[in-house]
Amino acid sequence: MTDSVPNPANLTRFEDISKSLKISVLAHIQQELHSCPDAQALFRNIDRILKEEFRCDAVLISLFDSDREELVYAAPDPPNGRQPLKLRLGEGIAGKVGKKQSSLILNDLKGHVVSKSVYGAMGFSARRVIASPLIRRGNLFGVLELLFGTNSEPLKDEDLAYLAVFSFQVAMGLNYFKLSEQAERFSLEEEKLAEVIQQISASLDLDELLNLIIDALRALVPCDAAGIFLVDRQTQVIQRMVVYGYGSELDETILLNIGRSAAQLMRETKNAVVLRDLAQYPAYQNLDNTTNSVMIAPIVVNNRRIGVFTLDSKEPDAYTLHDLALFQRFAHQAALSIEKAQLHRALVEKNKLERELSIAREIQRSFLPRTEPSIAGIEVSGLNLPSQLVSGDYYDFIRIVEGQWGVVIGDVSGKGIPASLIMASFRASLLAEIRNNYAISTIMAKVNRLLWESTDSNQFVTAFYGVLDEQKRILTYCNAGHNPVLLVRADGNWEKLETGGLILGAFENSTYQESLLGLTSGDILLLYTDGVSEIYSDTGEEFGIERLVALVQNHRSLRAKELTVMLQEQVLDFAADRMIQDDFTLVVVKA
Repeated sequence: MTDSVPNPANLTRFEDISKSLKISVLAHIQQELHSCPDAQALFRNIDRILKEEFRCDAVLISLFDSDREELVYAAPDPPNGRQPLKLRLGEGIAGKVGKKQSSLILNDLKGHVVSKSVYGAMGFSARRVIASPLIRRGNLFGVLELLFGTNSEPLKDEDLAYLAVFSFQVAMGLNYFKLSEQAERFSLEEEKLAEVIQQISASLDLDELLNLIIDALRALVPCDAAGIFLVDRQTQVIQRMVVYGYGSELDETILLNIGRSAAQLMRETKNAVVLRDLAQYPAYQNLDNTTNSVMIAPIVVNNRRIGVFTLDSKEPDAYTLHDLALFQRFAHQAALSIEKAQLHRALVEKNKLERELSIAREIQRSFLPRTEPSIAGIEVSGLNLPSQLVSGDYYDFIRIVEGQWGVVIGDVSGKGIPASLIMASFRASLLAEIRNNYAISTIMAKVNRLLWESTDSNQFVTAFYGVLDEQKRILTYCNAGHNPVLLVRADGNWEKLETGGLILGAFENSTYQESLLGLTSGDILLLYTDGVSEIYSDTGEEFGIERLVALVQNHRSLRAKELTVMLQEQVLDFAADRMIQDDFTLVVVKA
């Protein structure tokens, strides 16, 4: 522990620590930490090792809850019946270390009222503290704190450097258990969600269905009360209400006010929300005082709001963003069941509807290439992952004449069956105009007019269409309001292909331009829909085209098929819970 370490109070990267110190610490702790069967065993080993190494009086481990931006003390375990202590990020010693992601030595706790209070609540009295963040690949997992009594020796930079190395190993262990826990939780939730969706999908009687949905929702997300409020599509007035857990003594007017307030909030936010401060919502003031947490999700079908779900808990701050996402996914599926039940008497029987959905899915699959074509000197590959049963995305490789291939990608506004029907219309129109042997700009103008005549004003298609000449290695293209196609040259330079015109189907007389470019060996074209570039992580960060470009630049030696698979995995690894948030389509063209 005598190696000098630069800026020990700012150690956040493993590379900043001297090699001999890393070897010394790793050799001592790696096997003991990484052989733990579970997180609690890991905490016990950490506690034992650190007390042996530092002769400290207590070892505290707080884990970072990214949903609530707070640290929750996981070790030592709280006394029976006591809730774990928590600190907001930036609050107290642990909160400051976690926020700055840098280590800290305090040889005198004078003035640190918050942390002294926390330590006291856990039964510890400390004079000195050494704390280090638990970081893995830039992600904060928690904070490690060592407490020392009044008779302890002053702490030194060498102590901090030693703890920093130890912290990297702890973070690796926590990362493993976190990933395992997430995978297990995701699997269980998927199984439970599939089960409850199957239950509610089996009923076409609306009264029976709404009760099934309430029961299924209670089984999926813990709650003390729940409500379904269905509204008229035109007036947005509540027409039907089914509630659970509010108590028979509550007046119907109070419950209707909750529904109206929730429906109004959904009109403003348009997305599911967690209400953390109920004092801001007057409708909830007439309820009993035991309700402390609320989640609300809209019931939306084909961009039409047909109602709202509410979920209440007596526990304060009970719901996380993960709960909200699960609630919203359930709400989406439940909305489809409600819509199906409402339209059943006027439209079709259940079995006929299922057959039509199956046929639509198979038809749409037939629109996509079954195999990649063989193009001289050029590799092509593509994939489509629908976010629902059917997709509003489309791509294709079209043989025009000998030596010339059309490459197209498209994305319809909206999702599901309506979007897939419009995409089928776009595909048919495009193929018809291509066979008429028009110039690309003329083809796009004619397709735009056909879509304008056959779709509603709020429906449109974005598309990119280009023609590859095998011998000349020239691409002639037109971009109709689609995400800019990325051209990554063999030397790593890149540019966006945006020449073209407006989205298709929105304006009657739109005109389009075409452009051409030459391809040289190693050049790569990346075509994609917004379900790729606009996918979001757990923290709400967008993937973006810069990450796409960087991935292509760093892996441009891969073949087109390999590059497509790699991009898919990287984007889904980035996405929150690895979920496809929109129809996901990728096409790679490599010279």
